[in-house]
Amino acid sequence: MSKAPSLQLDSADLANEYDRLGIRQFNHGLQLLDALGLREGERVLDIGCGTGRLTESAAQRVGGHGEVLGLDPLPLRVERALQRAQGRFAARVGRAEELPDIADGHFDVVYLNSVIHWIPDQQKALREAWRVLKPGGRIGFTTMPEDVPHDLHRVLHALIADDPTSQHAEVGAPNKLTRERASNLLSSAGFNVTLNEIREFDDAFESVDEALAFSRASSFGNFLSSLPAPQTARLRDRLAAALEAHRGPRGLQLKRRMIFATARKPLAH
Repeated sequence: MSKAPSLQLDSADLANEYDRLGIRQFNHGLQLLDALGLREGERVLDIGCGTGRLTESAAQRVGGHGEVLGLDPLPLRVERALQRAQGRFAARVGRAEELPDIADGHFDVVYLNSVIHWIPDQQKALREAWRVLKPGGRIGFTTMPEDVPHDLHRVLHALIADDPTSQHAEVGAPNKLTRERASNLLSSAGFNVTLNEIREFDDAFESVDEALAFSRASSFGNFLSSLPAPQTARLRDRLAAALEAHRGPRGLQLKRRMIFATARKPLAH
């Protein structure tokens, strides 16, 4: 059963932290834009735009004759996106599952970077993406693979498994996909899949606290949110000890894995 994350845990501090630490999502998001082949003059919808860093890059790619709209359900992040936009792109509060004010066939490209794993009704979100895309339009997303977890999540799951009082803790996003399910989601919405692969990224963190801050900010406060403070502190100390095995010249070196999926809406349907 799909689960909806809380949208009430975000804060100005978390939005600021995401703007600072979310460079990791931005960097793999650039690869998604490359895969989608954004062209000058195109209309682009960024669903889950966060603070607008990748939205800004999309706007640069389509140029002054293009159009980019960023949507996000978190008002504090949309506020940061608008500060970044300076008129180069639009941003507003909105959700992937409901795009009532966007006309059918308006966009050339729709993308969701590190977003679809937070969406409870993924099928509805992709049906809406289909509706607002032109015939021949492209869609793409990146998402955490359920069957090949990030190193940080693997270590945390092992620690939590040894502690019955922590086994309900939220680690990662609630609605992860496999490559097979990603392909099936796109196909069932009517898209022709053009890319479906897992890419690996080498992250480095100065400390366990930076790794935890990245996870909290990226999850808009949901990461480990059900644990009381003393329990979180104990888990943090255990995690710090366990991550020493990953220490290298760049700090704590942890691999992160993402599914990259792109597809095209048929010209005739």
